[in-house]
Amino acid sequence: MSGVGGKVGFVASAYGCTHRCSFCSIPGLTGGRYLTHRPESVLRDIRLLGDVPLVRLVDANTFGDVESALELGRAIVAAGLNKKIVADVRAETVTRRPDLFRLWKEAGLAVVVIGFEEISDAGLKRLNKRSSVAQNIEAIAVLKELGLRVVGDFIVSPDYTEADFEALERFVGAHAIDLPLPSILTPLPGTPLHRELRDRITLHDLDYYTFTNAVYPPRLGPQRFYGLYAAMLKRFLKHVAHG
Repeated sequence: MSGVGGKVGFVASAYGCTHRCSFCSIPGLTGGRYLTHRPESVLRDIRLLGDVPLVRLVDANTFGDVESALELGRAIVAAGLNKKIVADVRAETVTRRPDLFRLWKEAGLAVVVIGFEEISDAGLKRLNKRSSVAQNIEAIAVLKELGLRVVGDFIVSPDYTEADFEALERFVGAHAIDLPLPSILTPLPGTPLHRELRDRITLHDLDYYTFTNAVYPPRLGPQRFYGLYAAMLKRFLKHVAHG
């Protein structure tokens, strides 16, 4: 499986997030709380999928509570469900608790999605990501050593220059990211990022807030910006197809 394709079922094991990234609307949905389901509830939902082989945990941060994640992982192992699992995690969880990922590999974890977002510490700080590039790189190494596939989310700002596009491609090419997914920076209403960029936003129709549109004018102009973005996407997909 080149990416995460195939017949898939969706299950929630947690709601909310433990962090406050400036671009993310998820913490606001739970009033800043991080809520987890009981292991027996998650097992029930997975069993309801029947013979679907791939389970996509739709949580923003599946392992936000490590103790709960350990309990759920052990329950899945004990149940012998024999499913492949895809989950979203944070890089520092990987680097601080590789034991958790060894357990979940036994439980069926096959693909890990990480929001790397930026390729510089300054960029990560601007987004209040509370992580570092070194941490991201270390997380990739830990996951690959465990034999897990890595899907990496990146944010392409409308302020990108040609050099920024080139730097992102170099970063992806230098690290073992199985599926790089660059989206265009989208300041969602209600987020700190939206408040920060409010005066620059010219596109207010929420139908266009799909993370593939620049909602304020790109520095390079729309034609050049979208041309570079589309070309990069094609090269990333070609890399995946041959990976």
